[in-house]
Amino acid sequence: MAKYRHRIFEMYEFRDEAIQALTPKSERPVTEVFAPDTSSPESWNFKYLAVSRPGSVTQVQFTKAQSFGEETLGDLRDDFAQLADKLGKNSKVLVDFTGVESFSSQCIDALALFNQKLRTKGSRIALCCLDTATRESFFASRTS
Repeated sequence: MAKYRHRIFEMYEFRDEAIQALTPKSERPVTEVFAPDTSSPESWNFKYLAVSRPGSVTQVQFTKAQSFGEETLGDLRDDFAQLADKLGKNSKVLVDFTGVESFSSQCIDALALFNQKLRTKGSRIALCCLDTATRESFFASRTS
């Protein structure tokens, strides 16, 4: 399993590895619980995030932008905050970086805040499919 060590995030090279890490072996298919919004993820509207639930893991992909910097920070921060509010306790969230070419340190901070909000609910987050440059930005932003 290609897991990258990071002090905040669980990072995996491939989506299947991340899903496997988020899903305990003993877990059987369960009824999905959403709180406080009981609607399906397809009805959730975000500017830069596409959310789906093909099983017990909520999968998040980035849309519209390949590079996330200052110009997208506010909207991305809002998207993460809204998603955190919609997810229930003990959620498992996979953030798929397929197609993302750059992710600024400010956007990483917004993702870290999202992670922190989820952890207060007993939830867990994993990242996958980060290209080399994007993955390196996660490590560069934490060394200063």
